[in-house]
Amino acid sequence: MEDETVIHFFRHSAGALAVSAAIAIVLPLAVASVTRQSLPVTLALMGSTFFVEYGAAPVGILGGLDPLFVLFVLACIALGVTLLLFGLCGSLEEHWPRFARFLERTRIRADGSLILAKYGILGLMPLVIVLGFYVCAPVACIFGWRRDHATLLIMAGYLFACTLTILATLGILEVILP
Repeated sequence: MEDETVIHFFRHSAGALAVSAAIAIVLPLAVASVTRQSLPVTLALMGSTFFVEYGAAPVGILGGLDPLFVLFVLACIALGVTLLLFGLCGSLEEHWPRFARFLERTRIRADGSLILAKYGILGLMPLVIVLGFYVCAPVACIFGWRRDHATLLIMAGYLFACTLTILATLGILEVILP
């Protein structure tokens, strides 16, 4: 029975990894090919996005990529990683009883706080700006927030940060804010 659980865990995790890889890697490269964006610069942007998240926007902009394409690539990677982390959290919760008990205890404590229960999920927007998308999905999983709502809020905060970074790179913020 233990072997079946391990096999199911790896199948579930492999499925999450496949979907995430398609969104974070295959989709940006396919769009780069179709729109005739530079593939080496796109790969550099993708690689740096995995490390510095929205701070990687200048890599694409200074490499000559279209700003909207840079935003698209950054969004694809953030969405892919976020969905992967949600998938792994769900798989761990389903197959590791100790982790499931930890989540249950944490969620009970979080529900005891009226402010956290009512407004806590909104904290994902500034959290993604400060700590990045690698932190937000596990936080949402730990507190038991709806994954669809959490994903939308994570992406909204991330796209806001990306847009500001791209505008700053283009120098538009200097015109607006003298």
